[in-house]
Amino acid sequence: MRLPPALRYPDFRRFTFGYFPAETGEYIHFVVQNWLAWELTRSAFYLGVLGFCEFAPRFIFGPIGGVIADRMDRMKLLMLSRIANLIQCLTFAFLVFAGLLEFWHIVVLVIFMAIVSSFSTAAQQVVIVSLVPQEGVVSALAINSATHNLTKVIGPSIGGVLLTLVGPGPCLLVQALSIIGMLVTLWKMPAQATPVNAAKGDWLKDIVAGVSYMRENRRVFATILTTYSNGFFGISYAQFLPYFAQEVLHVGPAGYGVLVAAPGVGAVLISFFLSTHTRLRGMRRLLVGASLIYAVAIFLFALSPLLILSVLLLAAVGSMQMSYRVLARAIIQEECPDHMLGRAMSLFFLDRGFGSLGAICIGSMAAILSVPVAVAASAVACGFVSWILPKAADGQKSL
Repeated sequence: MRLPPALRYPDFRRFTFGYFPAETGEYIHFVVQNWLAWELTRSAFYLGVLGFCEFAPRFIFGPIGGVIADRMDRMKLLMLSRIANLIQCLTFAFLVFAGLLEFWHIVVLVIFMAIVSSFSTAAQQVVIVSLVPQEGVVSALAINSATHNLTKVIGPSIGGVLLTLVGPGPCLLVQALSIIGMLVTLWKMPAQATPVNAAKGDWLKDIVAGVSYMRENRRVFATILTTYSNGFFGISYAQFLPYFAQEVLHVGPAGYGVLVAAPGVGAVLISFFLSTHTRLRGMRRLLVGASLIYAVAIFLFALSPLLILSVLLLAAVGSMQMSYRVLARAIIQEECPDHMLGRAMSLFFLDRGFGSLGAICIGSMAAILSVPVAVAASAVACGFVSWILPKAADGQKSL
């Protein structure tokens, strides 16, 4: 059996094997965090607030993080961010074990980690593709996304079971061990040289230059706008999974873990196809198609009264989310020069920031109507905008 192209390179394999347990720990943390927030508040609106706090800082710090990723050793930036992640995790664990945890503590910890992630996310994406030659980029992105989404299966499943058996504190200690493992991996990785044409001088001018470049390149501009639309109207459904688990499907923490894991199953399955390709034809058409299926699956999930049907629909959601994000990243990597990649990827990952706005809007709508109605309405908007936006950005040109 032939290895996917990217796995033929030792540094990429080493990074992937370290990344896997660290991301598994992140999803254990996600299950604990959202379940505790639900138990403390019993409010869909506050779940929306938490989603807003998780992603909103990216609007402010994401572009700055992109500039930093274009200025310094990206591997060192990843190490610093993991150290900050470890501090946040141990602080959370202390509050849980001491019986001091309140909702505002979770909010502060979420905001702190969102800021840290704003600086590390762009650097990580550039590091991943730097570990393989150009012909291995699509394969590397697909494998990285597959690894990430496999952790979305394993992490929530472990988190849901551990949360039931031993409680939230030990779950967070498991995450702390996974972060330490990733730090060891990063320590052994080669340094990432700063690009020859790295951004210099005034940071604001560098950010403006990055935005201007994105707007001038219509292919990249339309791609990023599509991911922003999917982020605002689609991604935030995940913030309300505790509600669906408890109030609609009537399952406990273990069932909630299954719902969180389901999108990862679909993403891993589709990744086997993507990871075997060095290049895909018609990536823009595929991007729009994946976005439309993504919206339809979220809409049907919002109306589903059955656990098995909900799990299958969430698997479809995960596969399409993984597909459109890999395609978008591949388009950006193909179009952008190396000295712009940090800023380009930071702008791309603002789609999660738009997800925070979507979460607060859905939470507000749910307070008036209901969570299923709010999520279904958001899915309709997601599909409509995903169809219209690329055509408008391209001036009605053919995809």
